[in-house]
Amino acid sequence: MRGLHAPGGIALLLLFAVLAHSDKGWGGNGAPQDQGESSHLVSARTYAPRAFHQSRRDRLSGGLAPGLPYRMAADSQGRILVTDPALSVVHVFDTRQGKRWQIKGDRRHRLDKPAYIAVDADDNIYVTELGRFVVSVFQPSGRFMRTIGLGVLKLPTGIWVDKQNRRLYVADSFRNEILSFDLEGKPLQVFGSWGTGPGQLQRPLDIVLHRDTLVVLDAGNSRFELFDLQGNFRGLWPFGGNRTPIAFAFDAAGNLYYVDLDSGGLVAMDPQGKVLARFDPQRRFGQWIPRPSGPNFMCVATDVMGDILALRPTLELEVVKLVTDAAG
Repeated sequence: MRGLHAPGGIALLLLFAVLAHSDKGWGGNGAPQDQGESSHLVSARTYAPRAFHQSRRDRLSGGLAPGLPYRMAADSQGRILVTDPALSVVHVFDTRQGKRWQIKGDRRHRLDKPAYIAVDADDNIYVTELGRFVVSVFQPSGRFMRTIGLGVLKLPTGIWVDKQNRRLYVADSFRNEILSFDLEGKPLQVFGSWGTGPGQLQRPLDIVLHRDTLVVLDAGNSRFELFDLQGNFRGLWPFGGNRTPIAFAFDAAGNLYYVDLDSGGLVAMDPQGKVLARFDPQRRFGQWIPRPSGPNFMCVATDVMGDILALRPTLELEVVKLVTDAAG
């Protein structure tokens, strides 16, 4: 472990949905098992943008025409927050009141290409801004509070708030490190380094805290890496060069769901790495059928009820359920 430092140079990469493919094969703990899927995915509920009433504050803002819906998070109020870097807004869907609106920032701070998003225990909103290379913090109402990591972060991508310990974790794809801060923005720790060995990273893109483990999507090494809350390496889970996860989430049982960039499909895997179900063009009869136009999904997240949410490019949101087959 070492303290924070800020290497020279500014990353000019604007990372949206296009990722470089790795040529690395399976390694480490071995490949997930792709055969003998015993479950399938179903859509338990759909949130369509047209089903939400446009709030008064949003009627003159241009509505909810999507530019590039990218990442999402859900808060304790039942709101689903979706970043849109092309429009420089965060779309807000209030599932309890049936309202929708947008966060754009205020006169003190306008959003500039928001990408990854998280919320804390008070439902304050944390957003990585690719136009500024910071994490910006907003109240639930959308009022700007502060920035975190100015001059330290080079290309912040995935973020996660440890609500219990009040700590923010940020994946920096340019530094190839994970940085942590307190929620006021004080730097705390840095872990990881560039490389291919255990505990090393190449283009970390997303991060999720699952129970007491930080799981990092290490895109350049074609794997998920596991760290404890102090940044100590705990293991890795390769996904291989024939797949390109771009976003992932866990359900209450510890199953991992990820969106594959190549197919736009959704894959569910158990904690041992067995593929439980896939939502892609090669499904069996009776499995969930995707809409025929455009890519299937952009990302996944866990909502306030612990369910898996999947986001379509049309801003349509699906609550996804894993159903065990009778013969499984």
